[in-house]
Amino acid sequence: MQFGAGRRKGHTAHPEGAAMDIDTVIMVDWSARSAPSPAKRTKDAIYVAERTASAGHVTYCRTRAAAQAHLMARLEAARAEGRRVLAGFDFPLAYPKGFAQALTGSADPFAVWDWMAGTIKDDPKNANNRLDVADLINARFDAPGPFWSHPVGKTPAHVPFRKPPHRGFAFAERRRVEQMAPGASTCFQLYGNGAVASQTLLGLPRLWALRQHFGDALAVRPFEDRDAPILLAEVYPAILSAEIRRRQRPGEVPDAAQVRVLASAFAALPPRHLDAILREGCPEEGWIAGLGHQAALIAALEA
Repeated sequence: MQFGAGRRKGHTAHPEGAAMDIDTVIMVDWSARSAPSPAKRTKDAIYVAERTASAGHVTYCRTRAAAQAHLMARLEAARAEGRRVLAGFDFPLAYPKGFAQALTGSADPFAVWDWMAGTIKDDPKNANNRLDVADLINARFDAPGPFWSHPVGKTPAHVPFRKPPHRGFAFAERRRVEQMAPGASTCFQLYGNGAVASQTLLGLPRLWALRQHFGDALAVRPFEDRDAPILLAEVYPAILSAEIRRRQRPGEVPDAAQVRVLASAFAALPPRHLDAILREGCPEEGWIAGLGHQAALIAALEA
């Protein structure tokens, strides 16, 4: 289903260059689990925080299919009510410059989303082929990698268990934003502490489905500079790690706390500042929204 990008009920026209208010902020803590998460809330699962001017709540999703369905419903509801939404996801939305060209023949990051959507299999109970897809990608290159690490007992032909030297590739091991964000993992580490590559492999097809569904009503920053009722962006909760720990509630799962606090911080930013943040970064590699603006995000929480 495609939606036009015209003015929606509840939104007024904005002069050229003016910041558009965000009415709802959604933050998502993603997961690469290969089975449904337990019925009881636990760490390393999917949490979706939603914040408006008057209320906030966190939803626990046991599978990626359930998370996608929940996001689709919440975005549809916002559209119907004329609310403008920012949805942030805690995994890279692109790879280092040159990877998209090497994989798809196009430098467009959405070419990678499309390729992943056609190659990744991820069923309603989280069973998936992400390791096979990483193996397939690695087989295209003469050098070991770029993807690395796998579970003990698995023997993919082209995915080394330990990190190989990143040599012989037409793209860097890390995006510029990962070089600037302390603790940020490379897009190519599949397993282990801090690994995010598996979340990316399984997340991009889900975002591609959202993009296909909402059409011009959805834009992804910083790849697309146009205004739209729904904006997607990459976030990294660790940029506010100390503040999140300080605001974590008794008994609250850390994953839930980080998206709750992050949603509140972004929702409280002045519209022009938030708009400027969402336009930062490389249109091929992407960017972590809010990086370098931690003080402003914390101040917004205190306001």
